[in-house]
Amino acid sequence: MAAQIFIQLDQPDGIYRPGESLRGTCVVVARSPLRTRAVTLHLIGDEVTTLGPNVLMTEHTHPYQLSYPLWSASMEHELLPAGEHAFTFAIGLPPGLPPTFNGELTKIAYRVEVKLDRLFLPDLRAEQPVIIRVPPLTDPDKPVRASASLPGGLTLELDLPASGFLPGDHITGALHLIGTPPAPIKALTVEVASRETGHAREFADHVEHVRVRAEIDPAPSSGSAFYPIDLPLPEDADPSFTAQHSSKTRYVRAQLTLADGRTLTAEAVIRVGQR
Repeated sequence: MAAQIFIQLDQPDGIYRPGESLRGTCVVVARSPLRTRAVTLHLIGDEVTTLGPNVLMTEHTHPYQLSYPLWSASMEHELLPAGEHAFTFAIGLPPGLPPTFNGELTKIAYRVEVKLDRLFLPDLRAEQPVIIRVPPLTDPDKPVRASASLPGGLTLELDLPASGFLPGDHITGALHLIGTPPAPIKALTVEVASRETGHAREFADHVEHVRVRAEIDPAPSSGSAFYPIDLPLPEDADPSFTAQHSSKTRYVRAQLTLADGRTLTAEAVIRVGQR
């Protein structure tokens, strides 16, 4: 082998957050002088959404793509000398970069790639994956409220004292039932639902899952009532994000069903971060 390429990142686990600086060293070990145009580092992000078997239902874009020159040939240095060459680099990550994600509709992945561009010979390449996490939550204690009403005046109100959570947290709050139900209450539930949305050209789709659900007994009151809620957020919950053609959102949804078939649904959007 004419040369070997090694990539060493300043974070051994390869984990970074938007707004941070990705630093590292590229080491090229040349066994003999190399005739090469350049040694270039690339930081590449791929966002791929697939909604069906048709190629028209697939969207592939790059949330981030940057080329960083490490070495270039010149009149004085036409060859990369034999030996070990270390090139340091530092790349600032944009604050709005979507996180690494592997969902049912969309995959977002990042990698650092180094290419040694050789004359009249195949290029030499090396790559290393990079994991991007979401930035820390801002204003996680900002309250959120949602409500729904029937024409007769019955109102279901969902009140959460916070809107930002980390996996493993408990979502606490209360349900308020205001007014007298016009028919017996058949069921009262509260749940945490996740929704992954994808867009591919003129197509759009979403996948929704409910992993946390609680049944509330409305029997103690036939009129206005207050019900405390406490829902555990799964330890492996994906973070909330919005990318170029995909997103991941999470909701707390309360639903009241009356015996006559009418329903009230109050749905509040929450934000999930990463530890």
